[in-house]
Amino acid sequence: MIGANTERVHGLADRVRSRLHHGLFSSVGRGTFIAGRPTVINDGVIRIGEGCLISSRPIQSHFVTMPGAEITIGGGVLISYGAALSAARAISIGDETRIGPLCVILDIDYHEIGDRHSHGGVEPVQIGRNVTIGARVTVLRGTRIGDGAQVISGSTVSGIVASGAVVAGVPARVVGKGSAYKSIDLVATTVMRIFGLTKLPGDQDGPAQIAAWTAIGCVRLLFALEESLGLTLHEEEIRRARTIAEVASIVTRAREQSRVALA
Repeated sequence: MIGANTERVHGLADRVRSRLHHGLFSSVGRGTFIAGRPTVINDGVIRIGEGCLISSRPIQSHFVTMPGAEITIGGGVLISYGAALSAARAISIGDETRIGPLCVILDIDYHEIGDRHSHGGVEPVQIGRNVTIGARVTVLRGTRIGDGAQVISGSTVSGIVASGAVVAGVPARVVGKGSAYKSIDLVATTVMRIFGLTKLPGDQDGPAQIAAWTAIGCVRLLFALEESLGLTLHEEEIRRARTIAEVASIVTRAREQSRVALA
């Protein structure tokens, strides 16, 4: 009983703190939860839609608008911890988009290459609906990402990303296509990257076929998937999975549960 009461008190305190942090932004929609205390320098306008989750735990997220600039975040958006959004003109993020940990989104260069005292270029950034952006992605000025696109962790994005495209790398290049990036594609790409494989593994490949998929490798896979998705996965489920297809099923369930929780 004491433990249950403590949990309720902590939950209430989190909700109170979230409401207090709402005042840092120009407007915040109903049902949006702000976890932790973000750093907000709002000399323009920052609007957040309904049912969003904005995290600053365990690492603070930063939101900056310069005079006359605007950041617009649609409904049902998840922005994971350690994000940095800085607008000199405009950044817009569409409904139901997921942004992983430690992402940077800028609509300004701040200075020209080779001249720190110059004024860099400024171009609005547009991110569509149902976009998934993995961990440690950098989105540069003038970028337009279409609906349903997927940006793989660690990428740097500039220019136009077509709707439904899957991009990866520095600079990001198209590596796949689909109206929604399938969980099995995400898992296979992640397995190839973290285990250093020379080709994409098959759906039925797993620890028996991939030597680096050991107990420690399983933990690395878990962390890599969580960073890409901005979600929490169950370690024991990942450990029990024998194939990429089984891991993909776990990821699909986690994605669906996340959307329900934010609805």
